[in-house]
Amino acid sequence: MNRREIPSLRVARIYLRVSTEEQDLARQEAMVGQAKAAGYYIAGVYREKASGARADRPELLRLISDLQPDEVVIAEKIDRISRLPLPEAEKLVATIRAKGARLA
Repeated sequence: MNRREIPSLRVARIYLRVSTEEQDLARQEAMVGQAKAAGYYIAGVYREKASGARADRPELLRLISDLQPDEVVIAEKIDRISRLPLPEAEKLVATIRAKGARLA
């Protein structure tokens, strides 16, 4: 049986990002437990220390590549996903939606 045959299974991928090596992801790590408590199966946690003003972040690109239809991308705030100029940020969100996923 695959997950498509289990209608109540909610699948999430969690993206954690800070801008510099000196910063810590610890505060955002709590989202993993919160998502599990909310009933999500966590398919992946993607941790990155990189500027949100860059679209070529390896972990973000891996997350997008891994996305499956009906999954949810969870991030602390939208600025963890992107600090790109609006047209580029909209393109990034459209890429996620084109995979059949949504942001939370």
